[in-house]
Amino acid sequence: MNKLSKDNVDNEKQLSSSQEQKQENDDHQQQKDETVSLGFRDNDNSFTFEAEEKVRRKVDFHVLPVLLLAELVARYGHLVVSNAKLGGLLEDLNMTESQYRWALSAYYFAFIILNIPVTILFRRWKPSIFMTLLIFSWGVLGMSTAATKDFPGFLICRIMFGTTEAVYSPIQKYYISLWYKRNEYAQRQGFTAVVTTLGGASVGLIAFGVSHMPTDRLNTWQWMCIIFGAPSIILACVALLQIPDKPETAKFLNENERQIETERIKLDQGAAHDPTWSWSQVRTVLTDWKAYYFATIYCLTGISGSGVKLALPSIIDGMGDWSPDVSQALTTPPYILASIVILVASYYSDRVFERAYFLLGANFIALIGFIMIMFIPDQYIWPRYIGTCLLVASTRVDNSIRSAWYTSNFCGLTRRAVASGVIYTIHAIGNALGGQIYFDPPNYRKGHTIAICVVILQSIMILGLRIIFKRINKKRDKMTVEEKERYLAKYNNPGHIGDRHPDFRYAL
Repeated sequence: MNKLSKDNVDNEKQLSSSQEQKQENDDHQQQKDETVSLGFRDNDNSFTFEAEEKVRRKVDFHVLPVLLLAELVARYGHLVVSNAKLGGLLEDLNMTESQYRWALSAYYFAFIILNIPVTILFRRWKPSIFMTLLIFSWGVLGMSTAATKDFPGFLICRIMFGTTEAVYSPIQKYYISLWYKRNEYAQRQGFTAVVTTLGGASVGLIAFGVSHMPTDRLNTWQWMCIIFGAPSIILACVALLQIPDKPETAKFLNENERQIETERIKLDQGAAHDPTWSWSQVRTVLTDWKAYYFATIYCLTGISGSGVKLALPSIIDGMGDWSPDVSQALTTPPYILASIVILVASYYSDRVFERAYFLLGANFIALIGFIMIMFIPDQYIWPRYIGTCLLVASTRVDNSIRSAWYTSNFCGLTRRAVASGVIYTIHAIGNALGGQIYFDPPNYRKGHTIAICVVILQSIMILGLRIIFKRINKKRDKMTVEEKERYLAKYNNPGHIGDRHPDFRYAL
């Protein structure tokens, strides 16, 4: 009897234990289902591919449009002065060719002075307010240029415009890197480059239309300044409401989506991820050889690319015996071709996660374009024009890939922001020089020769940097745990390590 009671008790305990285990399994399955429904896997708390894709599409939809429109209106303000030259600018302001070239270069003076400090300020301030003020100022200064009466007034307007636009490129590159993984940079930068390129194309078409407007009250170049400056005022109002400050506070994402967005960026950066801020981190960038190496590549690109961009209407005008308004319209096809090439190259650069070889390919095409323009006889206008199209396409396509390359290789938010400032500061020097090399119209042989030498030197540096990064990656692959620990011990502050972490691999 006692034995039977004991067996009953044991059976009851087993039944109770089984029921508890079943309840635990049910709870675990429910928790798993809830986790998966939120976009996370249960085994390692990582997010699902579908959830990441959904978040990335929302980021594309909410972050990119205003940035792309801002890039467009910025290009309008920058490029309109080249078309204004054919609209009577020099004659009305009694400017010489030399003064005009200095006005082009003066635009970049503020870049050299302001890039680093303002990029640091952007790292500490709200992007929504910062970008809104920049965009609004472009419209005001662009339209004010129409009121200038002489060279000094025009020069001051260009310097002030350069002051407000000086910091946009580096902070835009940094801002995009807050929202995307390293293998997503080039395509997003490619979108901005396409808009920039289409902006160049539309400038020519709009300038062609403006050149047929009545000039009884305002001359053609004045109408251009007003028409190209007005959209910035409108966009500034939109930007204030639409630009999110950072993923952690993005209102267009719900709490779970914000967690996925921040986690995927953190996982992409790996051990090198660091959101902290300190002045000592700024100093680590100012003493980092990579910042100056990338900056030199950018500087060389500025000399050749900016020279071609600023002189394009004049280069085309010197090819044939056509009117200035036709020259304006003929600047459009090169930019359309460039837009197509940018989209294709940026997509495949991200897909294979390769930067240097794409840049070398663009430089090779640029050399072909220069050679066609220089050595095909003048009477063969259209082959020379095709060379111009190749040249514009190649000098535009490398911008997005170059930007993706350096932003991929500086980790830690502060290090990346300061690196952007350093690189674009020295890049501005190249842009300023680029405005001076095309001084021998109509064929610009000396200008093209200088640009060819610069492209060759830049190609050597790109190949050299790829070799260096590949050797560093191989060295880190072979490091033991003890070697990594000794290496990390050299840095007292973890925020100083960034991309120099032994577990980080440079993008090639």
